[in-house]
Amino acid sequence: MTMRDNSKGRAEAYCFTHGRVADFANLLGSGQEGFVWKTTANSAIKVFDRVANFNTELHCYEILKEHNVSEIDGFTIPILLESDAKLLVIEMSIVSPPYILDFGKAYVNFPPEFSEEVMADYEAEREEWFEGNWPLVESVVGSLQSYGIFYWDARPGNINCYGHPNAKKQAKSNP
Repeated sequence: MTMRDNSKGRAEAYCFTHGRVADFANLLGSGQEGFVWKTTANSAIKVFDRVANFNTELHCYEILKEHNVSEIDGFTIPILLESDAKLLVIEMSIVSPPYILDFGKAYVNFPPEFSEEVMADYEAEREEWFEGNWPLVESVVGSLQSYGIFYWDARPGNINCYGHPNAKKQAKSNP
């Protein structure tokens, strides 16, 4: 059995020890790193498949919590509530757009070292994905760097511009 196969069991174990109940009918998200479910405590639990992604995301949320950051450049950021390193679970507040989330692929205290060609491709792809909102997204990603967080997973599912007063396009659904 892989970590991914056991995500629901780890979510149940976390909820049991923390007095929560996971709403498995309400999957808030899933991806390469794991699953996110809503709890009856009006929080979200993210169950990770990879230790490295768990550690990185937890470190980012700890940095933001230490600096009392729950919003940056008009984007809401989930607040770290609790975590469990053994179960690879992070519990956080639930956010509404505009938001930035999913720090599992960030770099902490150093920028990624990519070639100019890779960076140019990344920027061109993001400009297309964010449909005129890439400068706004670049700004929030740049602001995170002041906390030592080099965000490397800018995509509409992680950075939702809907409702931001400076957004060029107000798409209700950001994949």
